[in-house]
Amino acid sequence: MAVLNAFYGNKKVMIVGDNQTAKDIVAALKAENFNNVVLLDAPNSYAAYYGISEEKPVYTLFVEEAAQCKVKTTKIQGMSGERLGKEIDRDDKESRKAQSFYKHHLKSIKIKPSFLGAVEIPLEEVKDIPWFYQDKSPMLHLFVPKAEGVAQAVVESIKDYFKR
Repeated sequence: MAVLNAFYGNKKVMIVGDNQTAKDIVAALKAENFNNVVLLDAPNSYAAYYGISEEKPVYTLFVEEAAQCKVKTTKIQGMSGERLGKEIDRDDKESRKAQSFYKHHLKSIKIKPSFLGAVEIPLEEVKDIPWFYQDKSPMLHLFVPKAEGVAQAVVESIKDYFKR
């Protein structure tokens, strides 16, 4: 019988990516008793973004394989077009908190991450999906090399975020 952890056992964690590293992270999360993990392909259309919002994850991680390691927050901002002067700007406080937990775990496997900047999801893509800019849960973009221990380092970072 799997042990349920009150910190993260039933938290919905979404991994977004169509690469082996994303699949490895999902497998490692499930092995660590995350019972509500969802893997989706990288969004390339409105329908894909809508699918992410329908899942309503409490932690979203976009994963891409890259030569340099970067952990970035998600930026969504612009004018809503709904009425004059109404601006949309995603709150990234929780994303910044979650981002900070990656430093130790990635450095411990000899990967030096960069935390500068944010990845912008164009407002035009998600303007009609309020979850993307109203929800305050962590939404990070992880660019990471294929290396031994990456999946476990990511899992430990996510666990530390929920334990805080």
